[in-house]
Amino acid sequence: MPKPSHIILLLSSSCIFAIPTLVIFTVTVSVPGPTLLPLPPAASPTIPPSYASDKVFHNTILAATNRYRRDHNATALTWNRTLEASSRHWARQCHWAHSTSGENLAMGYANVTAAVQAWGDERMLFDFDKPRFTHETGHFSQLVWKGTKTVGCARFHCGDYANRVDDDDVDDAYGWYVVCQYFPVGNIVGGKFFEENVQARVSGGAARVRSGMYEGWEVVVTLFAVLVGVFGVS
Repeated sequence: MPKPSHIILLLSSSCIFAIPTLVIFTVTVSVPGPTLLPLPPAASPTIPPSYASDKVFHNTILAATNRYRRDHNATALTWNRTLEASSRHWARQCHWAHSTSGENLAMGYANVTAAVQAWGDERMLFDFDKPRFTHETGHFSQLVWKGTKTVGCARFHCGDYANRVDDDDVDDAYGWYVVCQYFPVGNIVGGKFFEENVQARVSGGAARVRSGMYEGWEVVVTLFAVLVGVFGVS
């Protein structure tokens, strides 16, 4: 039988090896990142109907032009595809200058009807008692020139005014740029060409302006806008 001292040692030894082992578990929790939704496509700028469609553009040009011609005893114009192609080539250059004779230009108008009206309403400044060419009425006289039979036009958006390129030699067009070319060309100076081809208003009521007098504030506002450069015709 072992002595008491030996028993104590054995128990002590057993107690040493009875200490439990500490086990540490590492748990990794994954947190998903935020879900990124695709951005909606940028909204396209709205194009006025009279500029968006070739057919609507052609029909609107002819309708607006021929209303003025009817008022001044001139036959209706028909569409000329050769002149349309020539006008398109020039419009894409975005040069605010004439490319040829027999041509009307306009820029910055919200629709093509307004551009034609800017040309046609120059009749308010035209002296039908002494018909002749002037720079202030040249668009109107070409528009209603009786000898002209066909027209071809094009439009092109030349960008915003702020994005124009500063060029000392050539002025840039901006906004919607409208180019119309006519054949046979009008504004022929000399003889009785103006007397025979630009006649006083015969339908739609009396001419609104005779001898330089205005009728209607709308006209004054439109002309003022042209002068300050909000719109442009050339």
